[in-house]
Amino acid sequence: MEVNSSGDQNRTAGRDFTENRVQIDRFDGRHTINIAIPSEKKDERPMVKAQRIELNRLVAAICDGSVNVEAYEVWHKLHAEIGVSSIDDMTVNQYHTAVSFLQSMLERLKETDSRRAIIHLLLKNTEESSVRQKMLRYCHFNFGTGRLNHLTLSQLQEASRWLEQLKIESPLETPQKTNVTLFNFVTANPKECFLLFAIGLLAGYMLFKF
Repeated sequence: MEVNSSGDQNRTAGRDFTENRVQIDRFDGRHTINIAIPSEKKDERPMVKAQRIELNRLVAAICDGSVNVEAYEVWHKLHAEIGVSSIDDMTVNQYHTAVSFLQSMLERLKETDSRRAIIHLLLKNTEESSVRQKMLRYCHFNFGTGRLNHLTLSQLQEASRWLEQLKIESPLETPQKTNVTLFNFVTANPKECFLLFAIGLLAGYMLFKF
């Protein structure tokens, strides 16, 4: 069966589409056909066992990375983010949101640990007051503050690179020990040594003579 749908008055207007073949005349690139595809229905099923295991693994990783974070605190924040009261209420559709939230929390925790480690190294490597003052002035000039706790991870890394470069350009002078030998002493004081030698000979002569 063929149906001609050209013009305002056509056989397909106001009726169901049941024909086997439809012919559309005078179609060019100026026409746009929008086909609305129904969105996928939310999966309201409870999470499967593998999903529960992954969430528990992420929570454990967060707790292992910090001595001040308890598992129940992480779960409480996650439940508040998802809008549920327990893990039993979480659905398959909410799983990816939960994973993203926990991964973000874990990344922030790792960044905090990295910042703490770099701050410790910066303070350890600037025990001399003059060097530390130079570093703090550098941070204040470039980052707007000399408080290391207020700097981001990238800023602390940049300050660490600057400090290493400073050590290369201006190495700390270490006192060198001078080994004083008999030859060096004689070379530096020839007259005094000759006088002492003469006195020694005279004393020896007098001792053996009498």
